Amino acid sequence: MSNTTFQAGQRVVEAAPLRLPIAVLGATLAAFALVSFLLCMLLGLIAPDWGLHKPWLQFYLGLTGFDLRSLLLGAIQSVVFGGYTGVTTASLFNVFNRWFG
Repeated sequence: MSNTTFQAGQRVVEAAPLRLPIAVLGATLAAFALVSFLLCMLLGLIAPDWGLHKPWLQFYLGLTGFDLRSLLLGAIQSVVFGGYTGVTTASLFNVFNRWFG
């Protein structure tokens, strides 16, 4: 057999532009904020002297303590604020990635 050289052609694959799924990030941050709120409120019931629940009472509207109304208001606000943060972050990332990426 003669000298035979096999050369594989180089295959160039372009990567698709990175995009964050807006709904997924919004739902993820909403769930994270809700779980964080509920855990801090639970810890506030277990160890109220630590004061880890007090920032939630200061920054969320209408929270007065550990009653059911405050718990529901805090849960709703956590989902809304977390979802807003996720949707805004993913949207801005996708826009800037399209412009500069």
